[in-house]
Amino acid sequence: MNVDPALLSDLDLTGALDREIDKPPRMLPPNLAMQALSTRRVRAAEWVQKVVGSSRFASSPEETVAASKINHGVRPVAVWDVPTRVLYGALALRLGQALPPVDRGRAQWTAFKRAPLDHEGAYIVATDIASCYQYLDHTLLMDELLVQVGDHAAVSLLGELLSATQGRTYGLPQQSTASDMLAEVILARLERVLVRRGIQVGRYNDDFRFTCRSWSDTVRAIEIFVEETRRLGLTMNDLKTITWRRSTYRKSLDEADDLRNQIAAEAQYDLTLVEHDPYGDVAALTPPNPSDVDREAAARIVERWAKVAGRSQIAPRRAKEHRALLDLMSSALTTLETEPSTSPEVLRCLMQMLRFARQMTPAVCRYLTGRTDPDPVVTAFDRLLASRAYLNGWQAWWLQKAIACRPEFGTGGGAERRLRWVRESLNAQHEAPTQRAYAALTLARHGQFAADQLLGLYDRMGAIARPSLVAGLALTNPPGNIRKAVTQDNPLHQWVYDWAPTGA
Repeated sequence: MNVDPALLSDLDLTGALDREIDKPPRMLPPNLAMQALSTRRVRAAEWVQKVVGSSRFASSPEETVAASKINHGVRPVAVWDVPTRVLYGALALRLGQALPPVDRGRAQWTAFKRAPLDHEGAYIVATDIASCYQYLDHTLLMDELLVQVGDHAAVSLLGELLSATQGRTYGLPQQSTASDMLAEVILARLERVLVRRGIQVGRYNDDFRFTCRSWSDTVRAIEIFVEETRRLGLTMNDLKTITWRRSTYRKSLDEADDLRNQIAAEAQYDLTLVEHDPYGDVAALTPPNPSDVDREAAARIVERWAKVAGRSQIAPRRAKEHRALLDLMSSALTTLETEPSTSPEVLRCLMQMLRFARQMTPAVCRYLTGRTDPDPVVTAFDRLLASRAYLNGWQAWWLQKAIACRPEFGTGGGAERRLRWVRESLNAQHEAPTQRAYAALTLARHGQFAADQLLGLYDRMGAIARPSLVAGLALTNPPGNIRKAVTQDNPLHQWVYDWAPTGA
């Protein structure tokens, strides 16, 4: 891949690197490489510029991690090597200067849901696009970017980069600010077509609402949406397409808001702390200065969830309550992160959540990471393992980051079972190499994986996974020749190696 030197000199690689370090994908554990670069940003940006400016630059094919979504769904989240991800972000920053800003905050989501009621019509259709980012067509995206921006050099390089990392002609990496901006280009085009075809449409990301005057107009709107999404290589999500009578739609919104408010009031939880996520699968932002009362209220919300859904089966009469609790859960867990003590009851509920609300794993693990007393956390985790609960590879990665970094994880009566669980993650050939490499790091941390074993994995894994193996080597304090065998491959590995003893 040849990057035009004039284009490269104009790209804001430092700004793109800063965004990757400061706003990482919230559905993935913190990236070791990015953490190691946090105090070396200027030098790291210079290194990235040299790498991508080389005539021999070739981005690594992406790895895909299957992150859990609400209702047992799976979201494929891409993991890229550092230079490629920074270059992608820098291209998006450049193109984004000529595009409308993307604002997907809480206020916009609330306004989007209420907007159909501002228009006359007997029916309201709620729908979205199935696996939108996964199937966005590169050629259509490049064509639209050329029309909107006209920056041929940047658009061409972006197309090459996407093709090289994905190995196909469609798809954008999820959990990326750059992808959010690029996806908006195609989604806005779809919205414009729908408006021109006479549909009263509202949109938030890939969620759509249509207000229709009659049943015939409703059927026609759905048919047009199917037709126009297909023209763009996309597909309407049949399972999420619902047609409401206007009064029923209004009632559903009011009931959801009322139930959420009622639960918060009963728990005495301050709703100003809530940063509601419309997709229900990422953690909330840190709330401002929660009090002891707020933390107690957050614990009551967690405990109420356990009563409603803590045994996997949710009674039909409590389905709406469960949805309202999930709406509050991310903020409740983020509030509990500030609690210095560890409640055994909250821990018990969170272990149930790892089984029956897998999408909450990032928020659960952020709470577990902040516990100053590791013993109750490790004990609760032992009970979870003893129950033979299924934990997928994505959860195993998160839990190792939260719990297995503690010395207590590798000691005591349950150490053998815990370490066997980590070895199973290492040996899971179907999982992404980065997840497996992190398991090797965990074993090295507890003296269960030698330097020569890490070197063997190093040669079999690619650039994306290798920083975890380099960090593992640093923890084994290997001889100088072994250290040089990995650190002299590139500056990134040297920086990771230097950072790992105190940061990994």
